[in-house]
Amino acid sequence: MKKLFLPIALLLLVAASCNPKDPNEVDVETYSLCDSVFIESEYGDGYSRFNVNLDLPVTKNQTLRQNILHWMLSEETDDPVSYLEMLRDGFFGEDGSEPRSVYEDNYSLSEQTDKYVTYTTEGYEYTGGAHAMPWYNGTTFSKIDGSIVGYDLFVDPEQLIGIIAENIKNQYFEKDAEEGLFPEYEEITTLPASEPWIETDSVVFCYQAYEIASYAAGMPLCKIALTDLKPYLSEKGKTFLNP
Repeated sequence: MKKLFLPIALLLLVAASCNPKDPNEVDVETYSLCDSVFIESEYGDGYSRFNVNLDLPVTKNQTLRQNILHWMLSEETDDPVSYLEMLRDGFFGEDGSEPRSVYEDNYSLSEQTDKYVTYTTEGYEYTGGAHAMPWYNGTTFSKIDGSIVGYDLFVDPEQLIGIIAENIKNQYFEKDAEEGLFPEYEEITTLPASEPWIETDSVVFCYQAYEIASYAAGMPLCKIALTDLKPYLSEKGKTFLNP
């Protein structure tokens, strides 16, 4: 197998604002690492590609900044440059060792209030076979202590399964869920494995690919209005959500 590394790595640093007035305000500094490798093998030839874009947090709230970075990168580092270079090299050395392999991920600041900031991540990895493996989820961070805000918004998240199931079927599948849900999940009985996140006047619940439905069905999600969630809120939930 012959690999030719092309010098097209792209690193962008664009500061939106480095000195936010509010110590808890989060601005972004965009960092991107885009690279490709040309591969010749018995399976043909072509490029393998690695593309990651990060909305790095810029804020005077150092605890919040560090926790967002650890979520994006790893709990062991705050350095996006070295981390993405390591991730890229590992991908090209292993999963990206065949033509047309792709790794793509995008971390974006979605919204913020005076109490929280929400990020989303969306991407996919293709390393051969019938299709790529996608992902999409969000994470909400408290501006009070920097912690992740998720299922602890609710007294007993298990009580939400019924309302989530109803909204998944009505919103995502438009009441035709039997065409996408696995037979054992035609009656949804489990919460999404990933934490929910806050989005404007609702909370988003998202199941990942293959979690409860076929690949063709995508990643079933729903947005539940805060007014509908009011009876289930914990004291922490009442702090962040004001239905």
